[in-house]
Amino acid sequence: MTDRIRPEPPPGARPPAVTRRRLLCSAGAGTLAAVLAGLPPGAALASPDDGSLDGTPGFTEVPVTRTDRVTVPPGYTARVLLPWGAPISPGGPAWRPDAANTAEQARRQVGTGHGGLRYLPLGPSRTGTRNGLLVLGHADLDPVLLHADGGRADTAERAAKEIASLGATVVRVELFDGRWRMARDELNRRITADTPVVFSGPLAGHPALDTGADPLGTTGGSAHAATPWHTYLTGEDSFADAFGTRERSWRPRPAHDAYGLTADSARGWHRHLDRFDLARTPKEADRFGWVVEIDPFDPQAPPVKRTALGRLGHTGLALARSRGRPVVYMTDTAHVYKFVAARPWEEVRGPRTSPLDEGALYALRLDGGGRGTWLPLAHGRAGLTARDGFADQAAVLLEARRAAAAVGATAFRGPGGPAVHPDTGEVYLPEADGSGGGRLLVWTEGARDHAATLLAWREFTRADAGQGAVFASPGGVFSGADGRLWITTDVAGLGREAGRERLGNSSLLCADPRTGGVRRFLTGPRGCGITGVGATPDQRTLFVAVHGPGSADARWGEPTAENPRAVGNWPGSDPRGRPRCAVVAVRKDDGGIVGT
Repeated sequence: MTDRIRPEPPPGARPPAVTRRRLLCSAGAGTLAAVLAGLPPGAALASPDDGSLDGTPGFTEVPVTRTDRVTVPPGYTARVLLPWGAPISPGGPAWRPDAANTAEQARRQVGTGHGGLRYLPLGPSRTGTRNGLLVLGHADLDPVLLHADGGRADTAERAAKEIASLGATVVRVELFDGRWRMARDELNRRITADTPVVFSGPLAGHPALDTGADPLGTTGGSAHAATPWHTYLTGEDSFADAFGTRERSWRPRPAHDAYGLTADSARGWHRHLDRFDLARTPKEADRFGWVVEIDPFDPQAPPVKRTALGRLGHTGLALARSRGRPVVYMTDTAHVYKFVAARPWEEVRGPRTSPLDEGALYALRLDGGGRGTWLPLAHGRAGLTARDGFADQAAVLLEARRAAAAVGATAFRGPGGPAVHPDTGEVYLPEADGSGGGRLLVWTEGARDHAATLLAWREFTRADAGQGAVFASPGGVFSGADGRLWITTDVAGLGREAGRERLGNSSLLCADPRTGGVRRFLTGPRGCGITGVGATPDQRTLFVAVHGPGSADARWGEPTAENPRAVGNWPGSDPRGRPRCAVVAVRKDDGGIVGT
């Protein structure tokens, strides 16, 4: 790698302030990008003209919306970037609005089910704010929208297209004439469940992961983080949907129950591929659920599954440091975890070594009175002995979710993507309770050391849809370089009884950690969730991932093969097309810092 592509930060420097989710439709040189994306040239999303609120953050709050569009404050413009199906290379297959693209074509297009994203600058200073890589995770899919027949035909081709549509997308993007667009580059590529991967750490080469075949791919996820050494971490939160079995005699074990693995798969891949059959290839499921490290700057480097961090179903990731050692905060469907590396990353990072391959794993228990304790997930402690069903430390890591429950870790209600404040070091954690409410917790580690085992916590803010609160179902938090908090929400799955009419569409909120003030910055189209947000280092562009627009919603019904536009048709509004997940790039019209 050259310094132009991946500049190393100076010793002690903070990692680049980047990240979390269509091809930019711009005029002139951007016209080609618009055509490739299947949208009309110059397509943009105009800002509304609504009332304002005083105080900080410094923008006019957008109202609750129910329209099929993205709404941002006056003085801002949101433009579509990286939609599902856009070709990632020149001459690549064009988007088919009737969803008739094949699996082979999907492998050369932006995936669907947009989840976590990261912007990694290509170069220092001003260059890096205008030219960088976006790494985008693809967590799940809607078969009704993905397939031309609504997913009715249970065929091998259907399974292949779904596999090709999930995983991750790496593309270079550039700011040209004030608008972001995808750029042609050899770094542009897709990573799917068919991509060769390797394992590292304590379970590398372990018999538990040996199926007799080379390990392949990742199913994608919403959890994401960037490392100080400029790689991208993602989780695999929905991998259980890929597995099932045709064998009627198969019975689940406690390990299967802990990870939601059942005979009836949500996707049905096992009916065409034995590797996803729990009875025919029983160890394959154990190869999923890990933190996956992707090097966006090296297309030849296989993704690496880091087993020292434990096997979960990650819903969130965030990185911090303790005396140079990486600290990785993680969440899954019920628990919160922390991995503390054994050594500083600058001492360990190399072609055959990683700071994420050796360290200690913990699960969080919150106590009354605002105290909390990190409980070691170490073999031999109470609940993690051979008598408890954990033969050794490899078994603890392989079943980390069950191990957390065994040691008495707190069972949270839908913990999402955490964030670490760049100045205070405080950790913010969203908790979506699934009933139309939710809250945001914040804690400070003992002695402000992220390797500490004690912490002090409090509730930062609470959502209560029934009481007119500004948000519900928070899914993730991103903290920019200036310390403001960007909170994503996903209310599409809530029923009418959860105050849906008051909530409107899913939104992106901005919070001031000093005052606790929360203000609505952006709302998405019908049926969507806002699932990722990130920024350029200068904070003058905000990238926002819009997941599942046009999906089933309690107020408008659900899409069908006959009418995929029943709920919405964002962003293209093609009368013959269908809604598409996309990233939008939000900029202030005067070129200033977003949110000020």
